Amino acid sequence: MTAGITDSGAVQNGQKATMDTAKKANRREGSGRESSAEAVAQPEEKPDTSATENASSQSAVDNAPSKVSTEIKSASLHSTEEADPNTEQERPETLGGELVDDVSSIADEPMPAVSADVQSVVSPGETDRLIQSQLSPVTSRTSSKAPAASHPLESHEQAPPGPSPATMASAILMRDSDTVRASGSGAAGGSGESERTAFSTPMQASGSPLSSTSMRALYTGISEATDDEEDSEDRQRRLFRAAERRRLDKEQMQQNNMSSDELEILRSGLSNAREFVKPSELRILNGAFPDGLRGSLFLLGPGQIDIKYNVQRELEQATRVFTYGNIMDALPLLTKISFDPAAKTITHRSRLLAKQAAGRIQMEHGVNTKVPGALYLTNTNQSVLSKFIPKASHQAMPEGECCSQDIQLFMPLQGSSQNIVCTNHVGALQNIDPVDLRPRSTVEYKSVNRAFKGTLSCPHMQHDSNAREHFTVIQDVGFRSTTFSVICISEAQPEGYVVASFTAQASIVHSFAITQDYVVVPVYPYDSPLGGISYRWSDSLLETLSFDHSQPVLFYVISREYRRVQCVYRAPTFFALHQINAVQETATDSVAIDMVTYEDDAILRRLQTSNLRKPSSAFPVPAGVVRRFQLNGITMEASRYASTKGNISLAPPAHSRILLNEQVELCQINPMLAMYPYTFVYALGHSEILRKQLRPGIEGALYDCIVKLNVNDSSAPPLIWSRAHCYPSEPVFVPKNDQEDDGYILSVFFDSMRITSCLVVLDAATFKELLIAQLPTAIPVSFGHGKFAI
Repeated sequence: MTAGITDSGAVQNGQKATMDTAKKANRREGSGRESSAEAVAQPEEKPDTSATENASSQSAVDNAPSKVSTEIKSASLHSTEEADPNTEQERPETLGGELVDDVSSIADEPMPAVSADVQSVVSPGETDRLIQSQLSPVTSRTSSKAPAASHPLESHEQAPPGPSPATMASAILMRDSDTVRASGSGAAGGSGESERTAFSTPMQASGSPLSSTSMRALYTGISEATDDEEDSEDRQRRLFRAAERRRLDKEQMQQNNMSSDELEILRSGLSNAREFVKPSELRILNGAFPDGLRGSLFLLGPGQIDIKYNVQRELEQATRVFTYGNIMDALPLLTKISFDPAAKTITHRSRLLAKQAAGRIQMEHGVNTKVPGALYLTNTNQSVLSKFIPKASHQAMPEGECCSQDIQLFMPLQGSSQNIVCTNHVGALQNIDPVDLRPRSTVEYKSVNRAFKGTLSCPHMQHDSNAREHFTVIQDVGFRSTTFSVICISEAQPEGYVVASFTAQASIVHSFAITQDYVVVPVYPYDSPLGGISYRWSDSLLETLSFDHSQPVLFYVISREYRRVQCVYRAPTFFALHQINAVQETATDSVAIDMVTYEDDAILRRLQTSNLRKPSSAFPVPAGVVRRFQLNGITMEASRYASTKGNISLAPPAHSRILLNEQVELCQINPMLAMYPYTFVYALGHSEILRKQLRPGIEGALYDCIVKLNVNDSSAPPLIWSRAHCYPSEPVFVPKNDQEDDGYILSVFFDSMRITSCLVVLDAATFKELLIAQLPTAIPVSFGHGKFAI
């Protein structure tokens, strides 16, 4: 018994010693609980712990969703408990420093194991995402790398200061806590008990969870500190920069996910454009606002080339794309760039002008043309039966017609001259509001005047600013012959009148010329295999008409005063899209016309979208040569023409000579010298051909430079502006005073490397670069035209 009692007492004494040891361990835990977060980060050496402590620590590890969230929140909780109330404002700074240090110290550590309870609720993939979500926000916000400049020409300015480390730490802690709460409630139906079983709450240094009341107090204090520190303007700047970074990242991701063919199309400058209906200020990348530049630049070009539509199949819905085959057929985009010299700002806005036509293509899975020859060269993707379907009128849809080939400013139409008129080659006029670019209506010439009969028209109208008259040419294609009518619309006669008519073969007349007394219409030789029958059943004009190299070009000279055909001149066969200027010489009773000429109409057929979208293949563009045609003795030839009753075979020759050896296109002059003698011409050209001074007639790729040439001195060296991988639009001259080359040259170029468009302003005399401003979107490369209005 004594031995037994002695053994029992020893056991009791051992149990008492064990309990004393546990109490001492608890006291040590209490002292550790009251210590700071720094003491937790660097603990002192302790003796071997009991099995109870090991089980408690193992449970804490199993229940934690991530090591990062636990250590961040536990450190913040201890610092909150030990902080002095008088130093309340310094608490976020302490939190921020500890948070960043904690994250940097554990960023490279292996991820903790996930308990079975968590795995039963969350899938392995979601668990990895939860763990990564604790690291990714912190590492991205604490990165020291500055964002790169969006354009190499932009000056590197110091960015405004970002949020403080305390603000970042508070935001991270708030999001970590919200993530834990949302994940726990979602996994267990939103109940508090399920939340505690599915995900562990933030732990103290000893491993015991904090109460919900303490957690709410902590989160409330952090949010109040964040709101006090972050200023509203700084918050707006931070959000704007974040949104801009997300946009740039999204565009970069889209480019990275593109195939090589898609990226090549994007870099070719022939992808769909976006419209910006509301005005936005442009950012000046280089230079300064030009002094005295006031007014608005209007640019018209292709805007929608590819249109997606849905095809319903048996078990699925497929998406296909309709693509315009020729760049001249694409739906238009009208751009307005305004210059305000008082505020020294440049604003931009743009609008797609044929959204209803695009919607009709989506419904009909192709183009259902209203008139024959409405397209240059595009497969309509329609059957023959579509010819018998009734077509809607132009007036029914203001945005239902593709008027994409030229702009007329302040043309009297529908009782008002305060408008912009966009034209095409099938007799349609689109009335545009000059302020917001909203299409008002679309009309036909015959709706303006019943005497204006014809389905084909010249898209480039000629304007006499002194008489305030607008001229154009329309064609009424018949089965055997075609009637050409020169019409005029003026402010004095807004209903218009027919100047003169004549009969000839159907032709593609893209532009013509006027002088003070005459209208000169070039008729290029074309042949139609079945005459008017083939034209009536064809949608593409170039499929109906074929260029005839054996026939001459006829110049019809029409008197504006007598309203009749005075005479006709003959010239060897050629083709031209644009004329530069026409000058009437009273002393010699002659007219000189300067034009960019080609051997045939291959320039139109080469402007196929499939070819131009492959810049790597260096698809050649036919070479154009500037020629001057001299029509001598008009009065004498007029009497002879009347005596022979208009016999074309007796027509006198039109003498021509090469005016410029350079290969150029889209030529412009000082608009104040229209119909008057001039010296300088501004055009688009090929930089390599111009600098190497190769022989005329050589073919090249797309025009990549703006050039200034002297038409009276061929030995004068050309002035060239160009940038690598940039393709400018038609140069527009804005005069400053009465001197011919004293003014500005405006153009919008497409940067194929950065896939963006910029405005460039040059000094017309020296070709010095005055300004480059970046547009908010890329404008497709085209043969589009521009006008400037004050």
